[in-house]
Amino acid sequence: MEPTQRKMRILEAVVEAYIKTGEPVGSKSLCDLLEFSVSSATIRNDMAELASLGLLEQPHTSSGRVPTQLGYRVYIDTLMKTSPLTRYEQEKINDILYAGADAPENLLEKSAELLSAVTGCTAIASSPSGEKTVIKKIKFVQTGSYTAMAVLITSAGNVRTKLFRCDFMLTQRLIEMFDKLMNERMEGLPVTGITPAFMQTTAASLGEMSMLMPNVLLAVHDAAAEAAAVSVAIKGQSNLFVMPELASADGKKVMELLSHSSELSRIISTADKKANILIGNEIHNPALSNLSVIVTHYLASPDCTGALALIGPIRMNYPKIVSELEYVTSAVETLLGDLLK
Repeated sequence: MEPTQRKMRILEAVVEAYIKTGEPVGSKSLCDLLEFSVSSATIRNDMAELASLGLLEQPHTSSGRVPTQLGYRVYIDTLMKTSPLTRYEQEKINDILYAGADAPENLLEKSAELLSAVTGCTAIASSPSGEKTVIKKIKFVQTGSYTAMAVLITSAGNVRTKLFRCDFMLTQRLIEMFDKLMNERMEGLPVTGITPAFMQTTAASLGEMSMLMPNVLLAVHDAAAEAAAVSVAIKGQSNLFVMPELASADGKKVMELLSHSSELSRIISTADKKANILIGNEIHNPALSNLSVIVTHYLASPDCTGALALIGPIRMNYPKIVSELEYVTSAVETLLGDLLK
């Protein structure tokens, strides 16, 4: 075996042993873990070279080695082999997700809840960005003699509702007219395009009818504004407190971060559209410098993607957790497709 290849196998063994035990890995224990025969002295020399390259470090004098963030990066990019889920694990995930597949937003909540339970990490599910989300349909439902509800449905499956009141008695004929006028002007438009200026232009195009519809237009505008915002579901926050790698001060910073959905959305959006793992300092947020974030993206409609993500310790079982996240993401995408037909 070439020396470089041997060193990579040693790095792989160190990472996987440390992930499993949380204890520094010594040359003697590596002799039992490696499938090829090599002396303890050779292993020590190779580990020393890996340390000089910044891939391993020694927490204490005379202790074994542990991976650095760079060591994890090399392992993930070049050495890691994912662990496929068993048929039983797949069926269990499907059963749980199908039970929450009555609406897109319920499905995302359920997927985050499921991921946090399966992986032991903090799970995040975010809806697609409003930038490429369009209005699929607007419906009006009468709720009283003078009140009604605007129901805005988007291409991403988001449903936003707004109650409004009129100064005149509503009839079914008026409700049908609201449906017709609003859908003619807004169906297929990006939700981010429903601005106050656009609504003023729409009101002007309605002529005398606009006198009947100021509160209708306001309700549709407010519903579109809510649909344009990325919604974030977070589950399993308490999982962070059982991670030995997370000091109490860091834990406080992380919990503060989890309360800011806009920053979480930014972090998730920096990841590639395929499965992506950000390690420690790569996340560019001090609160997560001792943690990893794994992100996958699901397709809600053409050019319209949302994300599922996990926050956990750098010392996590990446081969298994990546497989679990990718499978759940694929299942969510399939179920969303069925819901949005």
